[in-house]
Amino acid sequence: MTRVMIQLSPRGAVIYQYLTLTVALLLLFAASTLLSALNQLPAQPLGDWAPVADGLAARSFTLLLLTGFLAAGLMMVGDAQPGNAPVWQRRIWLAFVAAALALSALGQVPLADGLTAVVLLAVLARGWRSGKSSTYLRCWRIGMLLIALSLALQALEHARFAAAIAAFEVQVGFALCSLSIVFWLIPRYSRLDRDWAQDSLRICAVLVFLGGGLISLGRLLMPAGLSLAAAPLIIVCYILLASHSAHALRNRDENASLAPHWIALATIFWLVGGGFLGALSVQPGIAQAMRATDLAAAQNWLGGWVSLAVVLGFGNEAAAALRGDNRRVTGYAPYWLLAFGVGLASVLQAGRGVLQVYLRDVGALESTAESELLLPLTFVWLICLLAAAAGMVIYAAGFWLRRPRIRVIDG
Repeated sequence: MTRVMIQLSPRGAVIYQYLTLTVALLLLFAASTLLSALNQLPAQPLGDWAPVADGLAARSFTLLLLTGFLAAGLMMVGDAQPGNAPVWQRRIWLAFVAAALALSALGQVPLADGLTAVVLLAVLARGWRSGKSSTYLRCWRIGMLLIALSLALQALEHARFAAAIAAFEVQVGFALCSLSIVFWLIPRYSRLDRDWAQDSLRICAVLVFLGGGLISLGRLLMPAGLSLAAAPLIIVCYILLASHSAHALRNRDENASLAPHWIALATIFWLVGGGFLGALSVQPGIAQAMRATDLAAAQNWLGGWVSLAVVLGFGNEAAAALRGDNRRVTGYAPYWLLAFGVGLASVLQAGRGVLQVYLRDVGALESTAESELLLPLTFVWLICLLAAAAGMVIYAAGFWLRRPRIRVIDG
């Protein structure tokens, strides 16, 4: 197979290298997620290796999102970063990714979180010196700053505060970075112009901050009156967010990449994970029952997949733009496998969570008996995860097979 030769500036080459690293981390995330899920079986085949698989799954997920966000930020800032700054930033980031994965595999999760926060703050401090700013970039920077602060606070030992911080990282920090990418992409696949996208981004950023902030506060068990008022407000926030995204999707232009498809999938996940499950999770009784169950895990899973779907859509559009092609970089097969795999896995995980609440509070069963009773649901859930993992592998294979040879040129 003959690889296409393309010419890129040093900044363009760095962006493509970030995209390649994102795809490599996607493969690691797929493998570690499947391994981690196997420990939900009654036999617990991983044994003492379960924490290692869990740590790698969580760390690879965070790192692939952050790598995609960095690539997007570099495209948003344009040529404002002078000299070889992007090249050196990419080298430092690659070394950091290797160190963070090694620390997570060794069980040093707090140290890996702290190191991630320091590196992100250093990247942001360097970027702010460029003087380049736009609505997209300001939203991106705020999101990255909130992610760094959330990671720095992950070491809190108080269970409820730690849960609130973790939810804030996903529902607000990751979400704001994802929003900046979504609306930066809109003028590239829609007939709506840049002014509309920037105005809508300002509105949606406030909606995400409000809705995601209320979901995070729900982890601290709100008073009943406040939670009843917060629930419809959360639903309205995510419905309005979805309406802005849908308006752009209804006004498509001739762009042939799959970026709009991934944005549509992210919007659906936002509505379900943020709107519906978010409104439920702020109710004190439900929030208390959800703790340490798969119902809470399903909400976190969908919230994270909002950002991952956006990153995968950005990868399609950015790779096509850098190649100068108006065509798909990855195909429909990974999209549908991930859409149905992740969606059905979330439904089954939520079902497992509801049964866990019932079995623990009503049946008062031990964990071993609980795992055996949940085995049918667990088995189907694993099949859905396998489909999602297959989608990630096919996405990576499509990206890799279509990779170009890059000739770096100056000027």
